[in-house]
Amino acid sequence: MAKAAPKKSAKSGSAKSGSVKPGSVKPGKAVAPVKKPAAVKAPVMSKDELRVQLEKALKTIATLRAKSREAVRAAKVSAAQIAELETKLAQLEKKLASQVKPAKSAKASDKTMKPRGRKTAVIADGDAPVEAADVAPEAGAPAGDDA
Repeated sequence: MAKAAPKKSAKSGSAKSGSVKPGSVKPGKAVAPVKKPAAVKAPVMSKDELRVQLEKALKTIATLRAKSREAVRAAKVSAAQIAELETKLAQLEKKLASQVKPAKSAKASDKTMKPRGRKTAVIADGDAPVEAADVAPEAGAPAGDDA
């Protein structure tokens, strides 16, 4: 087996080491290498301070849980009220629809019950011969005979 060749860390002026490529910076200005910020240590707290913080966090958690329970109860009550109102709305819409339909059908029946005029009746009875009631009988024929 062949061993992998060791990698060269600096091939041609690596940018990691803070060096700058020639021609990228104007002459006369020096570029400072980027420094890593020092690690910030957390302040050392005593056991008593930690206990106080823990108690405070536990109280906050208990308060939030109580508020959450109240919010869930309120949401359930609201959902029940919404369902009840939707039921009432459906009933009222059904009642309104049943009241509107007879009014329209009554108007339609009034239109069909109206007496028709003579011309309308003649047009409606297209196959029947046209006879007018106001036409005077012929002079030679008796008034009551059609034969």
